[in-house]
Amino acid sequence: MKFQTLCSGSKGNCAILQSQHSKILIDVGLPLSTLEKGLLEFGIRPDKIDAVFVTHEHSDHVSGLEAFSKKYDKQVFVHKKGFLTLAKKSYYANHKITHFDGPFNFKDLHVDTFCCSHDSAYCCGYRFDDGNTAIATVTDLGVADSTLVDFVKGCKLVLLESNHDEQMLAKGDYPDILKRRVGGIKGHLSNTQASRLAVEMQKAGVKRLLLGHLSQNNNSPELAFYATLEQLNKNNIREGVDIIVDVVTQDKKSEVYIIE
Repeated sequence: MKFQTLCSGSKGNCAILQSQHSKILIDVGLPLSTLEKGLLEFGIRPDKIDAVFVTHEHSDHVSGLEAFSKKYDKQVFVHKKGFLTLAKKSYYANHKITHFDGPFNFKDLHVDTFCCSHDSAYCCGYRFDDGNTAIATVTDLGVADSTLVDFVKGCKLVLLESNHDEQMLAKGDYPDILKRRVGGIKGHLSNTQASRLAVEMQKAGVKRLLLGHLSQNNNSPELAFYATLEQLNKNNIREGVDIIVDVVTQDKKSEVYIIE
């Protein structure tokens, strides 16, 4: 499989996954022109996308869905509990939205989901398995425990939220109500939380970890990376050998990861 993030952050999220027989998008939180350019550079014509998998209805994940659906008329998948809210926001995607409430198969992919604690109608992480390897994307969750580690067990690549530095959030200029929301159980994972999960995910067989959905106001790629590196070092896990850690950002496409 091939995987790339076109953007990952608090202002927009979109990823591409290509298997032998499938070409899919995970969220469409970016302008249509940017998406089209990114797909062509990835090697996929936009009209050849098979489906869009939506994590939840917040604008940083679906702001471009309406324009994409109007032009390309592709299947859109969303969890049953988030169906109505998304349908109300996406007129042109309406007749193509398919909801699910459990694992299912799409072309050559087995699709499973993880329920994320987030302040949306329903938010889910995805795991895609083509029979040879598996990739998971899990962002927008305020808390995470061993059930998430079990969900990604054996995945070769995981995109995991590392949203904010706790001290930057506490000392920053966000209103108190927003600070409580971001740092709360229905908000976003901190660097500290992500770093602890990184240790457990490595023990569960994850080979490459992408830290994503970074806050532009309360984090930096360096802070996210070094928080995880420090935690790995404390547990005698060698970054670059036992697990590879990268940071994906809002304003720059990631490299194309080839996962076999």
